[in-house]
Amino acid sequence: MAAKINFDFVSPESLIFSGEVDMIILPGKEGDAGILPNHAPFMTSLRVGVVEVTINSNIKKYLVDGGFADVSSEGITLLAERSFNLTESSSDEHSQLLNEVNKDLDKAESDKEKEDLNTKKEILLVNKN
Repeated sequence: MAAKINFDFVSPESLIFSGEVDMIILPGKEGDAGILPNHAPFMTSLRVGVVEVTINSNIKKYLVDGGFADVSSEGITLLAERSFNLTESSSDEHSQLLNEVNKDLDKAESDKEKEDLNTKKEILLVNKN
C-alpha cells in the first residue's frame, strides 16, 4: 500500500513545501515525533531542531527555529518560525548562517537563547555541505 501524507510546510517568509510525503520527523518540544500515514491527530510546539521529510526514499532536512505542527486526518501543517534547507543550500548560504549564529551567540544574554543557538550551531556543523 502506497499511502502518503499531505504536508504543508510554511514559514513567515514563504511556502517551503506542499505535497504528499511518506514520512515526517518533527522536533517537538516534548521529544521527536515520527509521523506516518494514518497517525493519530495531535498538535505540538516545535523546538530548534531538524525536520526530516521523506519523499520516495529521499530525505530532505530543514533546520527550524521553532514553531507549531498540526497533525490531522487531512495531513500535517507545519508553521516554522524560521527555516533553513540543510539538504539543498549552497556551502556559501550554510557558512553565512553559521556566521550569523556565531555572532548571535556572542550577543546572547539568556541561558535559553544560548542553548538554542548552540543547538543550531551543532546542527549546522553536523550537516555541513
